[in-house]
Amino acid sequence: MACKSKTSFTLLFILLLWAWPALAPAVTPPVPAHPSQYVVDLAKVIDANTTARLNAMLKDLEAKTTAQVVVLTINSLDGEPIENFSHQTAVKWGIGQKGKDNGALITVAVKDRKYRIEVGYGLESTLPDSLVGSLGRQFLAPNFRKGDYAGGLLAAVQEIVNKISGGKVDPKAGGGTPPYHGENVPKKKSASLNPLTLILLIIFMIMLLVVFILSRPWVWFFGGGWSGGGSGWSSGGGDSGGFSGGGGDFGGGGASGDW
Repeated sequence: MACKSKTSFTLLFILLLWAWPALAPAVTPPVPAHPSQYVVDLAKVIDANTTARLNAMLKDLEAKTTAQVVVLTINSLDGEPIENFSHQTAVKWGIGQKGKDNGALITVAVKDRKYRIEVGYGLESTLPDSLVGSLGRQFLAPNFRKGDYAGGLLAAVQEIVNKISGGKVDPKAGGGTPPYHGENVPKKKSASLNPLTLILLIIFMIMLLVVFILSRPWVWFFGGGWSGGGSGWSSGGGDSGGFSGGGGDFGGGGASGDW
């Protein structure tokens, strides 16, 4: 009886671990487990030219300073405070180098009309709360009110990059064209799951997992099926072109705002 009880508890524990990401606070659309580039434009509000320029500039910044800055746009926070979401995402993605904690995350929630600049421990003296707060008020909010998300983000990122690098990074990296001054990019309507659909989807996925585990008892759990590697994500440098997290940490420094 004790063995059966222990087995049931273990199975339940596995199911809870598997289902936890779906039960955790969600945003629309869901963010990837790890970003492949410095710009993650899930809300589709940044044109391709600006995205390429930002990625090139931020790649150059990391090459010359080891600091990492990531831009993330989403449609909606779905009720989650932007401070919590931004901090959790920055830590999960490991932005910045381990031990240096020199990362920053710019989060924009379009439908909620909120933004946040999250700053890692190692950059708090270079990017104090007062400075990033003023950057948001000066560059992000005014441009976002006009629907110019690309222009606002480019201007703010250029200032942040210049501050971190001390002028070592060319703000025109990735293209010789002048700074982008904006075109209104139409917002795309996103279809979000209603609560009932989400619950049914979770139940269905859990049932599939139960069938899989019962068909191969404990092989998946103990036999090597679980692996922490194998994805395109790497931890710290050596990536051929995109972003790879370095394991940086964050303490809540930064500033939020709306428009």
